[in-house]
Amino acid sequence: MIHLPFIPSAASTSAHPKHARGAFRLLGRLAVAIAVVGLGGCGIFGPTTDRRVIGGIDFHDRRLPEIPETATAGVPFEMTIWTAGNSCYYSRGETDVAVTGPIAEVTPFDYVVEADGCARILIHFEHKATVVFQEPGTAAIVLVYSDFWDWRHKGDLRKVYTVEVSPAE
Repeated sequence: MIHLPFIPSAASTSAHPKHARGAFRLLGRLAVAIAVVGLGGCGIFGPTTDRRVIGGIDFHDRRLPEIPETATAGVPFEMTIWTAGNSCYYSRGETDVAVTGPIAEVTPFDYVVEADGCARILIHFEHKATVVFQEPGTAAIVLVYSDFWDWRHKGDLRKVYTVEVSPAE
């Protein structure tokens, strides 16, 4: 029989409480060993590469972007965008907003760990963005995103939302 120094010998079949504690200690150590091996598949103990990616949006999901249809010139308004991923996503990133005249380009970012063995658990990240249009009229919000189902995160997709901006009073 091989004896590993960090795992005690099997407890006897005696009904003595001291022996029962030894059996529970053995089961606990085995559970920890299994968890460590299992987490190693997610890259926690192995080499990983984490990178900033343009967030993936699934427009078939129930969490669609919330972008107002009206605004007031010179008054900030907020929008909410949800990106989606799996268990390799560990953080919601920042959301870039660039306003040029009547056009605002909004890009949500997330951080992903590139590793083998990520669980296919659906995770959503909420992104908030604030936009201010200075002039009244019709404005556009261009949402830059990646296809939720394409794990390359190219960020080559755009969806345009129209906002009617009324004059300030």
